[in-house]
Amino acid sequence: MTMLQTKIYDELSVLPLITQKEVLDFILFLKEKIQSQSDTDFLSLNSQNKQDLMDGLKIPLNECSKKIEW
Repeated sequence: MTMLQTKIYDELSVLPLITQKEVLDFILFLKEKIQSQSDTDFLSLNSQNKQDLMDGLKIPLNECSKKIEW
């Protein structure tokens, strides 16, 4: 467990049970929100990523590399 996870656990464990349920509901909400977000939505949240995507769409296919170099 990371230090952050330990801190969250420690803080959560002292809360009343009803409040712990609210925290769990919020965590589940965040997970659902993240999972429903497409890759394009995620990348476009950053303005530089958005501009890079738009610039990349302007490159003709015959000028694109056929090999991905990560």
